[in-house]
Amino acid sequence: MVESVRLPKAVHEAIIAHAREGKPEEVCGIVRGVGFVAEEAIRAVNVAQERIENYDIDTKTLLFFATHEDEMMGIYHSHPVSVAYPSATDAWNAYYPDKLYLICSLEHDDAPVIRAFRMTAHFIDLDIPMLREALNFYETRPGLFAYYQASETPIPPVLAGFANGAPSPFYVVFFDDNKDTEGLVVSLAEHQVSVV
Repeated sequence: MVESVRLPKAVHEAIIAHAREGKPEEVCGIVRGVGFVAEEAIRAVNVAQERIENYDIDTKTLLFFATHEDEMMGIYHSHPVSVAYPSATDAWNAYYPDKLYLICSLEHDDAPVIRAFRMTAHFIDLDIPMLREALNFYETRPGLFAYYQASETPIPPVLAGFANGAPSPFYVVFFDDNKDTEGLVVSLAEHQVSVV
């Protein structure tokens, strides 16, 4: 059974307020807590170059939590105009496999939604040229290409070899800068959010 994330009402409201203040740009921050129980939402500065569709937490905030990692339950960010579901960019930037990722959607301003996910990168040896030929990749941002494998969609034969190690849903993402091509598989597991 997948454990639920418990968000105190004050934390839930703080994340939504931050997302609304930052719109149309994405906002981000750290969720302090233990296990699946949140205690506080700590705002960070989004230092990404393209803040409309991406986030990057400022170094000062990350350095604090590097020395207090036991207090960091997860990371939150907003999707100002899209659903509360990890994008391919979110999957590429999922650096903390043991933390939760909370996404606040303001797709409908009067009905914000917060969902929580565990995103786990699997560093599987990928034959990117072969995968590019076999799968329908899309360029999610300049140089970053993605393929999404939904749970309910049959796994293409080309992916059957590593599907057991990375249960669906998952993204296959790679960055191609015309020098090196590195890629990874990122599986997604959703946890229900309970506002308490």
